[in-house]
Amino acid sequence: MTRQVLLIEDDKVLRIALAQTLALDGMDVIQAASYVECKSLITSDFAGVILSDIRMPGRDGFDVLAASQQIDPDLPVILLTGEGDVPTAVRAMSAGAYDFLEKPCAPDHLIEVLNRAIAHRTLVLKSRMMERQLRHSDPAAMNFPGPSEVTEDLRAALRRAAELPVHLHLYGRAGAGRRLAAHTIHALSNDRQVFLTHSLERARPDTLELPEIPDVPCTLSVKFLGAASRTHEAALLRLIEDHPKLRIITSDPQPLAALRAAGLSKDLYFALNLLEIKMPSLAERKADLPVLFETLVRQASRSLNRDMPMIPESVYAHVTTRDWPDNLPELRNFARSFVLGLTSEQTAASELGLAEQIDAFERMVLSETLRRLDGKAADAAKALGLPRKTFYDKLARHHLRPRDFRDSQSEG
Repeated sequence: MTRQVLLIEDDKVLRIALAQTLALDGMDVIQAASYVECKSLITSDFAGVILSDIRMPGRDGFDVLAASQQIDPDLPVILLTGEGDVPTAVRAMSAGAYDFLEKPCAPDHLIEVLNRAIAHRTLVLKSRMMERQLRHSDPAAMNFPGPSEVTEDLRAALRRAAELPVHLHLYGRAGAGRRLAAHTIHALSNDRQVFLTHSLERARPDTLELPEIPDVPCTLSVKFLGAASRTHEAALLRLIEDHPKLRIITSDPQPLAALRAAGLSKDLYFALNLLEIKMPSLAERKADLPVLFETLVRQASRSLNRDMPMIPESVYAHVTTRDWPDNLPELRNFARSFVLGLTSEQTAASELGLAEQIDAFERMVLSETLRRLDGKAADAAKALGLPRKTFYDKLARHHLRPRDFRDSQSEG
């Protein structure tokens, strides 16, 4: 493990002495006399920690801490001061400093603090790497992308369902992804070998012609449970009894309580209600729409054997402001139309009303400013002449996050 320390100290003699102390302990020390000298090294993927003096001419240690907190709140910053007064220590810790040390500091104590900070940083970066790998290999993340809380909860529910040996029910509006969720749960289940599907929507009420169930752990997706007759319900209960290696995933626009009220048998209701997952509509996933649309455009580009097109901000604005009553199929169709060149930037903009066009323009300006300034929120607010609170309120309304516009975020 590389033990890297960015040392910022304007006193040359002290800086060299500190660097030698750390180097003797095997640390890789990067020396700088000021924040300006080393600001390009302070990134969200910096593998080490920062040790900075507080009292420096120009931008001081608190400026270093503020910049680090904005770039990566999990980047440890240890502050050094010769004053050691309580108010300074309180200010440093409340501002997010990892630790606060008084000069002169005993070498053993300094190295102990740095080792703890380096271990913390190593764990953070390792966790991020694992998360990136998980996002690339996790069916829940691939099939239901997006940063919204409702989608994060959905992904967690799908992963939990995959781990549990129980039957379950999926419900939600048409096009919300019930079928995709059933496939996702099966893909996440390491013990399931076969995926089968059957729809009750047009099934004969007097019989249930199910696919043959193999004698191996498998998943049976039964769609439109609300259309089940008594014969269908009895057949499903027999399946549950006769095939202990079978997991049944039912789905319907309605939750189990509504189906029970409409006549679903008590036995089948209790067999399924151990776990029930609501599939959110796109109206509930507004914050996901830019990421989701980009994912669908990428999928459409691959299936149509075309290059991935650049997506203008006006198209993103159209996607985020438009209602999608038919949910994923409607958005997927729009993505294919965009890839084929059948939906231009002008067409997307022309479909918006005046208020929506104003919103689209505002979102475009905010996005372009953040992109130009590498996601630096404070600089973007200043460039646009907006108070910080107003700026952040606008970002929240348009579901924009400064970190999504930083170059370092594109890695992995």
